[in-house]
Amino acid sequence: MKKKSTSQASWALITEGVTNARIEAHRLKHLMSRARKIVDTSPAKDHIYEVAGDIILSAPDRLAAIERSLDRTAYALSYMGQDFLRGRIPFTDRQIVEDTQMETGQIKNSARRVTARYLKRVKNEKG
Repeated sequence: MKKKSTSQASWALITEGVTNARIEAHRLKHLMSRARKIVDTSPAKDHIYEVAGDIILSAPDRLAAIERSLDRTAYALSYMGQDFLRGRIPFTDRQIVEDTQMETGQIKNSARRVTARYLKRVKNEKG
């Protein structure tokens, strides 16, 4: 029982961390957008791009890579936590969720396909 409780707490902490990081990434994206607008309307625009153009132009791509990684991790956590969450909610709530999934018809299969592709890619990258 102790080991199961510890793994559930760990899963919850990791999920919270990913969620908080995703929120901060969104806030950073918003700040970068505002900064870009300020630079683009500045009379010193050419000088700013001359001294920091590489940062201004590459930062959004780096942030997008972070967001993709966080989204992938959040998705994997939600998939892994399915059994844990399923056991925590009342039967009626669980039935509502399961009925909704049955109505859409592809949620479970889609999740499995995405997870399988991700795991295959990770395995191939490791050699």
